[in-house]
Amino acid sequence: MGSTIGYHKNSGVVKCIDSEKQALLNLKDGLLDYHHQLSSWGHEEEEDCCKWSRVECHRNSGHVVRLDLRPVIRIDWNVMYVSFSSITLLDQKNLTSFGGEIKSSLRELHHLRYLDLSLFDGTFDTNLLASLSNLRYLNLSRCHLGGTIPHQLYNLSSLVALDLSGNDFVSVQSLWWVLNLPALKVLDLSYINLGGATDWLKAVDIHPSLVNLRLSQCQLSSPINPSALTRVNSSSSLEVLDLSSNSLTSTVLFPWLLNSNRSLISLNLFKNLLQGPIPGGIGAMTSLRYLDLSKNYFQGGIPSSFGDLHNLEYLYLVEDNLTGELPCMKNCTALRELQFYANKLNGLSECIWKLTNLEILDVGQNLMNGTTVSDVQLSHLTKLVVLGFSFSSVSLNLTTDWVPPFQLKRVALSSSKLGPRFPQCLRNQKNMSVLTISDADIMDAVSPWFWELPIKLSYLDLSDNQFTGDISKLPQILDDFCAVNLSSNLFHGSIPRFPANVTALSLSSNMFTGTASALCSISGRELTYLDLSNNHLSGELPDCWFNWKKLAILNLQNNFFSGRIPASFGSLVRIQALHLSNNSFSGELPAALRFCQDLDIIDIGENQISGRLPTWLGESLSKLIVVRLRSNHLHGTIPFQLCHLTSVQILDLSHNNISGSIPDCLNNFTAMAETKGTIETFHHNVSNPVADGLFYILPYTDNVMVVWKGMALQYGKTLGLVKSVDLSSNNLSGEIPGIITTLLGMVALNLSHNQLIGSIPPTFGNLRALQSLDLSQNQLFGELPGSIQGLNYLSLLNVSYNNLSGKIPLSTQLQSLDSSGFMGNPKLCGRPLSNACPGDEGTAEDHHPSVDNKDDGGDDVEIFGVGFYMSAGIGFFTAFWLVFGTLLFKRSWRHSYFNLLDNVGRWLYVRAVLFIARLSRKHEI
Repeated sequence: MGSTIGYHKNSGVVKCIDSEKQALLNLKDGLLDYHHQLSSWGHEEEEDCCKWSRVECHRNSGHVVRLDLRPVIRIDWNVMYVSFSSITLLDQKNLTSFGGEIKSSLRELHHLRYLDLSLFDGTFDTNLLASLSNLRYLNLSRCHLGGTIPHQLYNLSSLVALDLSGNDFVSVQSLWWVLNLPALKVLDLSYINLGGATDWLKAVDIHPSLVNLRLSQCQLSSPINPSALTRVNSSSSLEVLDLSSNSLTSTVLFPWLLNSNRSLISLNLFKNLLQGPIPGGIGAMTSLRYLDLSKNYFQGGIPSSFGDLHNLEYLYLVEDNLTGELPCMKNCTALRELQFYANKLNGLSECIWKLTNLEILDVGQNLMNGTTVSDVQLSHLTKLVVLGFSFSSVSLNLTTDWVPPFQLKRVALSSSKLGPRFPQCLRNQKNMSVLTISDADIMDAVSPWFWELPIKLSYLDLSDNQFTGDISKLPQILDDFCAVNLSSNLFHGSIPRFPANVTALSLSSNMFTGTASALCSISGRELTYLDLSNNHLSGELPDCWFNWKKLAILNLQNNFFSGRIPASFGSLVRIQALHLSNNSFSGELPAALRFCQDLDIIDIGENQISGRLPTWLGESLSKLIVVRLRSNHLHGTIPFQLCHLTSVQILDLSHNNISGSIPDCLNNFTAMAETKGTIETFHHNVSNPVADGLFYILPYTDNVMVVWKGMALQYGKTLGLVKSVDLSSNNLSGEIPGIITTLLGMVALNLSHNQLIGSIPPTFGNLRALQSLDLSQNQLFGELPGSIQGLNYLSLLNVSYNNLSGKIPLSTQLQSLDSSGFMGNPKLCGRPLSNACPGDEGTAEDHHPSVDNKDDGGDDVEIFGVGFYMSAGIGFFTAFWLVFGTLLFKRSWRHSYFNLLDNVGRWLYVRAVLFIARLSRKHEI
């Protein structure tokens, strides 16, 4: 952006002006020089300020014309596709070079043409700009400026490049001021709220000289009155246009682009509200070298006219809902990057293999089942460095002895048909940093040569295959900062020593044995995710957890670990999910866990944990969503502090020795009171070592075992929809608190196998979402509340072995349940039990015809009823006498009809006798 206005260091023939030298020294006095960039200023060995760092002078006059106080990391502002404001992942604190105050001595540098204060972390009075009328380049990006855009800018009529991006300006109602800068070629206002500037497109449209315009993430919307665009003096000079991450629609934007801007070299419309088909007219923008239309709402396919973009080098159509086949683009021989992942494309054109300059090809996450790619086709792409077919079901037909003509840096072939053997084509790949071949139908050992490759992988994913063997040599091919996913294979042996700065590690669902002591080799502080679940690991846990301050996910469930849970778990201050279930941990829950205040899942079920249920669970861990402590040796009462868990959705304390009453403050579980699912999946902040969208780093979904409807079920992606309370198999006493029926979103409640007394609260019918209710094996008495007949989703009801009495309420749902759920209550009667209630004979069937009747011929009575036959009889005899009266006057009819009536009469007599017999039989039952 600024190299076109650059100046050379003074040759020394003309020295700097004394007044300007003093102005620079005064300026330095107010600055905080974090990286000692201005150490040459005022040094006794260098008096000529034109030779100081960050300063340049005019070669003839000696005036200071350039002052560069930008960050230490140098950004090439003239690069077509990248602006500094778009680099959002960089840590600004690490980049900032200067802070403090820009003093008023800046006014003395009247001849400045170039001023860069980007990322200045201090105080800057924008009134100082008024005296710098010669400025051609001004960069104030990310300087924490607020208020309105400085009006002093409006008079800098010589400005050629202006960058105000990333500031906090408010009340920007217009961009008309840009027309006061007629020489302006480069303008970057990205990350400034321009939502109120409805004239933005008109101002841009008539500006005479703009070449590079960046308005990314400015909350722009399409103009209300698109007809206001004059099309007169419309700028045809635009070469770089970045309108990404706004709310622009196709209706205005595409007609303006296609009619007025044929000179574009770079067009970025990433993440807008563009709909409908991609206009084929874009294919007429033959100057385009960079095109990004990703993350919009297009319909249809990729226009065939894209094949005319013969200068195109970079094409991004990611997450655009595109269908059809990738079109032939054989004329686009300059293409270096093609990224079409996350669409609905169903095939690849054969022309793609003729794009011999391709360096990046990613068509992952599409619908290419049936598409086969051979080594012959891939051999044409000799410059390839990134290959992505992940999650597209592409079949790779690669011969065993094929040697690729390219050196790949990143390989993404997850869910491709690559097996059953380990891919030999990787043998000569010496530059790989990322390899993902998960779920690729491989049933083989990792070839020994793979562990000897001269590579350093930052990410390795071999998950969901059937790899065998040990991984003792794995660390040799890993970078110091790396992520590894080997889950769901048949690897065995012990866990090796991993590099010190592993960021994420999953070895779950394998056959690893031995202890976990090797984990202590991960001595860095970058680990965010550790999953060793479903293995055969044993022994006590190592006590090095204080190393991992960033750990968010820890899953050690389904192993053979024993001993106490280390108190150093309390140092995991960022932990969000802790899974330790189904091991042999003993002792009490370490009180240090109270410091893990970001925990939303704690699952320590199926262990040998003893002691009282700690009060700090509710006092310190207020974010908990899942509390699962079932099948341990906990005793004592349920502390009232547990009611502070307002976000809890799954509470399982079953199969312990907990006594006392159920707290009457359960209505504080406000997340359970919501009748809709709060979340479908628990999301955790796990750092991603690969920052682009090509690869999917350790996809993690929390899985929790929930006993529901009498079965142990594993819930993962739908875990957030499960809201249940399980306090079964304890020694709880007292009555069921009626307040529990305020948890309207609860789908499962299990209070069975306790010593509860009293009646079932009559408000149980309020729990409309309830699907499973188990109150069995208690000492409950009284009648079943009539309100439960409204529980239409109830598929399991177990109240067996209590002292309940009375009639089971009538509803289609209740009478369809298994009778075993009601047995053991001698005084309970009515369907589905076989014993009818006194005085109920003959009524249940009448009111509930859906209940089966076992009597022979009873279907007729059930379906039609007595009233039907009475009405039919009356109607018949009325018609009969009408006809009979006619016969009295016409002899010829009488002989014919008397025979007919005789037959009909005999039929009616038989039916009447049968009907009366059936009714008599039913009333006797």
